[in-house]
Amino acid sequence: MSLTELEQHVYAYYVAGDAAQFSAAPRFYPYGELTLILGDKIQVATRKFGRKATAKASTVAAALLDRLIAAGAYSTKKNDFGGSMHQFQVDAYRAFLNQEQESDPIIVQAKGAGPEFWEQAFARLTGQ
Repeated sequence: MSLTELEQHVYAYYVAGDAAQFSAAPRFYPYGELTLILGDKIQVATRKFGRKATAKASTVAAALLDRLIAAGAYSTKKNDFGGSMHQFQVDAYRAFLNQEQESDPIIVQAKGAGPEFWEQAFARLTGQ
């Protein structure tokens, strides 16, 4: 999934900060429920940047979940009805976050630019 520049910043902002606080019960969840949960977390994290940023939460949640599944941060099993269910894997999740925080170009840029980076970037991207 290709993200717009605003969506990339929403993704990076969440992964750089609030994602570290995320945890899930060790049960299996359907994909749709996980996108709603992550979308809500992303929306809350980015609300200070306005409606344009928070409106991207569901798209970013789906992209993040796809990356988490690919990285093994959610294990996957097929159920008897033809669908898939996913279970949170805390160690793989932490490893994913560490790798993203070190390699995502926006997060790396934010670390070097200082605390005002996010406000300036979102102001530019949302026209506020």
